[in-house]
Amino acid sequence: MLAFIASFLLVSLQEAQPLEPFEVQGFNASITVEIDAPRETVFDAATGDVTGWWDHSFWPDPAEMVIEPEIGGRFYERFQDGSDNGTLHARVIFVRAPEQLRLHGPLGLSGRAVDLVSSWTLSEGDTPDTTVFRIDLAMMGDVDAELAGVVRQVWVHFIEGRLKPYVEAGCHERPDMPCSAFAE
Repeated sequence: MLAFIASFLLVSLQEAQPLEPFEVQGFNASITVEIDAPRETVFDAATGDVTGWWDHSFWPDPAEMVIEPEIGGRFYERFQDGSDNGTLHARVIFVRAPEQLRLHGPLGLSGRAVDLVSSWTLSEGDTPDTTVFRIDLAMMGDVDAELAGVVRQVWVHFIEGRLKPYVEAGCHERPDMPCSAFAE
């Protein structure tokens, strides 16, 4: 048995591909957007079935995109109705509805050595009918300043460019209908 292990190691070392090191880096970023809707409304629209406003996916037209707002909940994308094919974007590691939610997972960086935590804080704005939505991003791993900037800009797109108009146009009340805020 020992001879087998030794010969396996010798063959493995000879056939091994060279290692490609990367520099581990970390970045923090924050985004704050005011949304003209009560906090509970914004939280509910930002979680559950988010297919209506979340427009980045692995599959061209996914059957569903869901953020389960519960501890251990998933943020997943199901490729086709009735199928188990899809991707797990992140896990919910903290929730205190409707004030906070924290996701841990690579989101669109699946397949890279990246650790990403996205912390949401929703607070009442100047009036009870407005919500200040703040996202704090903490990322580390195989990520450089350029990629960190892209991640931040994608979150600006999601919250300011998609969720805000989705909620303010009332599309969250009719999630099965096309959203007028995104009409071309």
